[in-house]
Amino acid sequence: MALGYLALVLHAHLPFVRHPEEPEYLEERWFFEALTECYLPLIQVMEALVQDGISFQITISLSPPLLSMLADPLLQARYLRHLDGLIELGEKECRRTAGDTDLHPLALMYLGRLQQARRVFAEKYHCNLIPAFRALQALDRVELITTCATHGYLPLMLTRESRRAQVGVAVDLFTRYFGLPPTGFWLPECGYTAGVEDLLKEFGVRYFFLDTHGLLHADPAPRYGVFAPVGCANGVAVFGRDPESSRQVWDRLTGYPGDYYYREFYRDIGYDLDLDYLAPYLPGGNIRVDTGFKYYRITGPGAHKEPYRPEVSRERAAAHAADFMFNRQQQVLYHGRQMDRPPLVVAPYDAELFGHWWYEGPQWIDFLCRKICCDQDTIQMITPGKYLSLYPDLQAVDLPMSSWGEGGYNLVWLNAQNDWIYPHLHRAETVMSELADLHPAAGGLQQRALRQAARELLLAQSSDWAFIIKAQTAVTYAEKRIKDHVGRFNLLVEQLERNSIDEPLLREMERRDNIFPDLDYRIYSHHRFQKGNCAAQERRTKVMMLSWEYPPVTVGGLSRHVCDLSRALAALGNEVHVISCPAEGEESYVLSHGVHVHRLRPEQLTARDFLTWVRQLNRGMEELAHRVIAAMGRPDLVHAHDWMVGTAGERLREQYGLPLVVTIHATEHGRNRGIYTDLQRHIHLMETRLTREADVVICCSNYMAEEVTRLFGLNGDKVKIIANGVDPANLTTGRDTEAGCENLYGREPNIVFLGRLVPEKGVQVLLEAMPTVLGEVKDARLLVAGRGPYEEYLKSRAAELEISSSVEFVGFVDDVGRNRLLEKARVAVFPSLYEPFGIVALEAMAARVPVVVADTGGLQEIVEHGVDGYKVPPGRADMLAHYIIQLLRYPDLAAEMCRQAWRKVLTLYDWKYIAAETREVYCQAVERVFAARAGVV
Repeated sequence: MALGYLALVLHAHLPFVRHPEEPEYLEERWFFEALTECYLPLIQVMEALVQDGISFQITISLSPPLLSMLADPLLQARYLRHLDGLIELGEKECRRTAGDTDLHPLALMYLGRLQQARRVFAEKYHCNLIPAFRALQALDRVELITTCATHGYLPLMLTRESRRAQVGVAVDLFTRYFGLPPTGFWLPECGYTAGVEDLLKEFGVRYFFLDTHGLLHADPAPRYGVFAPVGCANGVAVFGRDPESSRQVWDRLTGYPGDYYYREFYRDIGYDLDLDYLAPYLPGGNIRVDTGFKYYRITGPGAHKEPYRPEVSRERAAAHAADFMFNRQQQVLYHGRQMDRPPLVVAPYDAELFGHWWYEGPQWIDFLCRKICCDQDTIQMITPGKYLSLYPDLQAVDLPMSSWGEGGYNLVWLNAQNDWIYPHLHRAETVMSELADLHPAAGGLQQRALRQAARELLLAQSSDWAFIIKAQTAVTYAEKRIKDHVGRFNLLVEQLERNSIDEPLLREMERRDNIFPDLDYRIYSHHRFQKGNCAAQERRTKVMMLSWEYPPVTVGGLSRHVCDLSRALAALGNEVHVISCPAEGEESYVLSHGVHVHRLRPEQLTARDFLTWVRQLNRGMEELAHRVIAAMGRPDLVHAHDWMVGTAGERLREQYGLPLVVTIHATEHGRNRGIYTDLQRHIHLMETRLTREADVVICCSNYMAEEVTRLFGLNGDKVKIIANGVDPANLTTGRDTEAGCENLYGREPNIVFLGRLVPEKGVQVLLEAMPTVLGEVKDARLLVAGRGPYEEYLKSRAAELEISSSVEFVGFVDDVGRNRLLEKARVAVFPSLYEPFGIVALEAMAARVPVVVADTGGLQEIVEHGVDGYKVPPGRADMLAHYIIQLLRYPDLAAEMCRQAWRKVLTLYDWKYIAAETREVYCQAVERVFAARAGVV
């Protein structure tokens, strides 16, 4: 049995380029060149491996545009004419170079390959390569997968419906050609954004790929790095790109394709020879292009080039295949010692690299497959699907947004050169969904127009156009394609709205853009997936939010969470109404940062008894909600935060038939580590009733989700996990200096704690750690910010430990006070015994203060031990002291953790994304209510 595996993944994609309106079109040569230099050679390599009995496994992603072009009779015929022209040029080249001992053998080689390509394409494959791919899959040598419908870049799409269409249309087309849906999916540009996995699961996809950092920045961190797949919460598997194998092939300076003995891509007779000689074989007779006749090797960085020697390049390809295999063996042997399963090295590449950009690429693959099969037994080739069948147990993670483009995120597809695209595309996405909603059962001419509008939108969304504009290559063509597709889309929309469709014009559009003949435009409908009244996530949703605290009333993290979430939701275009307690100096109604804040009157809350006060609170909220609804209209749903406002939420749900979403920020059981008193039992019963009445329950961490599901006996599908967020801008107000990880050691060795002074926050553990800390860092000082019933005990405990002179209880601090305190801090410590999330730790990270946290609850999901902070078992004062000392004594270590933590804040805890996730949950809640009323569930 092999000690590890290699998954070689080739992503084959070209944009849909087909121009029947012209007899010849320059950009169609992209497809013809890839057929000649890449797709045909790769198929022939794989077929030869099969014929020779070589055991190999390759995963190939075939994009829908490529499949459509491979199957298109017009392009098939044009490709044959293209080959005929190149063969004629090859014959001329053989005559021209007849006296040149260096170039003539190369001209003969190219002519022979062109003649063979034409023969096998026309006679063996009958002008269609799709059956050849299908046959290789049937032989279990190739695992075929697909990608988005037009290779649209998902993270920059506005609507869930557009992302769903890109996935669903692709799966349907793949199934049409291969009889079964794909098991895997290549996200275009490896572009991931939250929720994509749900769409993939909906269409039966088992796995997808991410770039290295997209996987390594998952939460929690993958225990095996990129050497084993992980799982999304819904069970869809994620494979990460191995950076070492990528570097060996991709790197333009040190990668194999740059070897001086390989063919030089950029020396082509199309640019070297006289135009009159070449004219019959050039587009328009005068546009210089690559012909494929390249006679020189790379040689070196300079302009001088030596003649190409195929026999030498073949030896180099064999040597590079052996080197690649050796390095994979070493990886497997090293990492396998720390794993409970054989390591998997995932090596994904653009298929067009092999043969087109790297002429010897198909030859290298041939050598690699043969060597792995015959020359060793350490590694074995495998497909991701087969690996999952062998090792189905996956570590569950949450993923950050990522891509494999420059910078790792959206820079390539959204920048100053191409940002003008997106207002047009986003408007078209919204309009397309509206059209699908308005015409749920269109027929005849109207149905044809709706289908064509969907095609034009899909084609405009291709990631290739934004990439080309950024790369400054065929910019004019890319811009023309976007403008043409959007223009045709807008024209169709106008005609549909006027109910006056120009049939001859529509017929011409269908002739030009004939991709996806079976496209069902209704895939864009909101109601197709969100039955009932729930607006799609990009439509304006009216939310009534209930919270007993809202700034400036701040007791714990709840106030800040509701404030930031409501503002983020409003920033996304939603109408948010918050109903909360009165606050001194605040009006009963104010519109602040886009949020409508309604407050009870002080005279409505007069009770001194806690439970009586809570009942008054809920009656007051219910009454105020009635007045708000009468004045401002019925909301789409109610969102209640914690049990204290639960009764009001339940009553509004009952009276108005509204979906009820509940966020449980903490439980009474968790706060007290059990239920012991009558009051605790009462609160626990209130929490139980509220969560069972709710249509959806939101928790801020996996820890809380497990606790809530277990304590209240909930169905796991009802509980959704959405992390808290942090706005770094909120951490800057009141500071005298700019936050940064490099200026930590201009500060005194201050240790800061922020939070309520209650037993579960663990300040007593921190006090017990301080004598050890002071023994190593004598001028260390602990600043404890917060108020609570435990304060006097903590002060007496500090006295007992004889550390009072080094501990300052600073009392309650507002946001400005918090920021000033963090500005003084060298370390922030959060030693909670119970912590549903730990927003204060996240705020410290955003303020660029290194953190030490208890390894419990949500804190354990925020911090990666030894990377962006330290974690200690709850209650372990000795370990807490150790890690505080580490951060105080070693500035470089602390600064690096600070930088990593800041990076995590920026990538994982942005309120914009949290608000978008919350909005999706709102839609799911509405869907549940609609389905229940319809008798579906």
